[in-house]
Amino acid sequence: MSILSRHLAGAYLKAFFGSLGVLTLIFLVVEFVDRSRDYTGENWQLWAALLYLNKAISVGYMLAPAALLLAGGITVSSLRRRGEYTAIRALAIGPWRTLLPIALCGLFLCAGLVLAGEFIVGPAEMRVDEINATHFRRAGTWRQFYGDKTWLRGKRLFYHLRAGNPDIGFSDVTLYDISEGFELRQRIDARRMESLGGHRWRLIDGAVRDYGDGETLTLTAFDSREIELDEPPDAFRIRKGYPEQMRFSQLREQIERRQNVGLVTERYELAMHNKFASPLSGLPGLFLIFALTVRPSRRGRMSSTLAEGFVIIVLQWSMLVIFKAAAFADYLSPALSAWTPNILLTALAAYALRRFVR
Repeated sequence: MSILSRHLAGAYLKAFFGSLGVLTLIFLVVEFVDRSRDYTGENWQLWAALLYLNKAISVGYMLAPAALLLAGGITVSSLRRRGEYTAIRALAIGPWRTLLPIALCGLFLCAGLVLAGEFIVGPAEMRVDEINATHFRRAGTWRQFYGDKTWLRGKRLFYHLRAGNPDIGFSDVTLYDISEGFELRQRIDARRMESLGGHRWRLIDGAVRDYGDGETLTLTAFDSREIELDEPPDAFRIRKGYPEQMRFSQLREQIERRQNVGLVTERYELAMHNKFASPLSGLPGLFLIFALTVRPSRRGRMSSTLAEGFVIIVLQWSMLVIFKAAAFADYLSPALSAWTPNILLTALAAYALRRFVR
C-alpha cells in the first residue's frame, strides 16, 4: 500500500469511528434523558448501566451505515480544505485513485458489520429487551415474541400450545379439527402432550368433544391417549424472539418451519435479507457523498458536507421505512423491500460519479 493510500485509509477510519462515536453518544444521551423517569427500583443504576452498555452496541450497529457515508464526506472535505486534494490532482492522480482506498475501507467495515450483526448485535439486543421487560416494566412487544402461547396450523389440525417444547412436551394443549368449510368437527383438550417419536404423541388427562351441526354430540374423557399427527416433532420447534435478533441460519430454519405450520414469515424473510442489505447500505451513500464533495464547483466546507450527508441519510432511512411498510402490507416481497433502497441509492451514486468525477 502506498503512502497516499495509507494516509487516506487512516484519515477515513478516524473519521468513521469519530462520527460513529458522536452519533451513538448523542442518541444514547437523548434517549436516557427522555426515558429517565422509567428507571426506578432496586439497583436501577446498575441495571441502567448494563442496559445502555448493550444498547450502545445495538445503536452503533444501526448508525454505522450513516457514519460510513459521513466519514467519506469528512475525509475528502478535509483534504480539500487543507489543499491536499489540489496537490494530489497536481501530481496527476485522479479522483478514482483517491476513492479506491476509502472504498476498500468502507467495504471491510461493511463486512465487519455483517459479522457483528450475526454474532454480537443480536445477543446485545436480546439483553436490552430482557432488562426493559423484567426490571423497568417496559415490555413493549416482548410478550408477543417471547410469550408461551403458540397457535399453529397443520395439514389437518389447528394447535393451541400454551407452554413447552417437543423435547419436554407441551402443557395445556388444545387440538382443533376443522373442516374445509371451516366448521369445527372435533376438539381435543389435554393437560400434557408428549412425543413418542416420529409422528406419534401421547395425550394425558384430557377430553374429546365431537361436534355436528353446531351442537355437542359426545364428550369423552381419557387418562391417556395416543394420537398420530401429520406434522413431525421438528415442526413444533418455533423459536421465540425477535427475528432481527436471530442468526442467518436460524432465520432460514424458522422461515421453513413457520411456512409448514401456517405462520406468517414476512418479517423473518425481511430480517434475513437485512442481515446483508443493512450493513451494505452505507456503501452507496459513501460513493454519493464522495461525488458531491469532489465536484469542481465545490469548496472544502465541512458544514456543506455534513448537511449533504444528513440529507442522504434522511433520504435513505425514508426509503427503508417506506419499503418495509410495503413488505408488511404485502405490496412487495421481503427481498425486494430490503434491497430496493440500496439499488436506488446506487443508481443515484452512479449518476453523480459519472457527472462530477473526472
